[in-house]
Amino acid sequence: MLGVIALCVAFGLLALLVALSRWLAHRPWAAAGNLAVGLGLMAFAQWLWPPVLHLQAYERLPTKSSLAIAQVHSEKTGPGSYRMTLTRLPAGRMQVLEMAGDEWRLDARTLVWIGRAADLGLPNGYRLDRLGGRYLRASVDTPPASYALSDEDEPGEDVWAQARTDSPWARRIDARHAYSPWRALADGARYDVLLVRPPGNAEPVLEARPANEAAAQAMRYTEVVNVQTKE
Repeated sequence: MLGVIALCVAFGLLALLVALSRWLAHRPWAAAGNLAVGLGLMAFAQWLWPPVLHLQAYERLPTKSSLAIAQVHSEKTGPGSYRMTLTRLPAGRMQVLEMAGDEWRLDARTLVWIGRAADLGLPNGYRLDRLGGRYLRASVDTPPASYALSDEDEPGEDVWAQARTDSPWARRIDARHAYSPWRALADGARYDVLLVRPPGNAEPVLEARPANEAAAQAMRYTEVVNVQTKE
């Protein structure tokens, strides 16, 4: 979409230059027409810039069935506390966060164009939104941590948030959340997070798969605890 803005600006400037040349050639009506076209293209580029700037924070949704988008690693730092390392794939950018709790979950925003916007071939996108934790025991007083994974003062116009309200963007974007399942926190546990697109028009989902034995053992232990809790 940045290319569309660049074309609008380029053709707008060209139209303004043509308008100037025709004005100097004493062709006022032709100059007025080119001036209107140039100003219209520049105004359209200015209107389009804020949402396009915001959409640069989104990665493309996978066209295949699944795509590894992150890796989560936990290290125990104390009783019930962990240092979480979130690595975004394929860029490799890392975030280190302090997490308290027994389990963690990752969620992402998904943005799918609909209607005429989809017909134009605009790319669907996603971005990681939040990493949160929880306790398996309701008696724990310490609140679990929850971290926003994006900057609060991001530039541009948040079209995803507007698409979830009664706004014109709601007719162009299907804006949803994709949640991973809750996974156990354990010392040395590593998980791969995949964005999965089910067949048909089903909404994308997140999967978190154990990537080492520590994660697999932690998941088995948590399953036993959950069964005992239900009993």
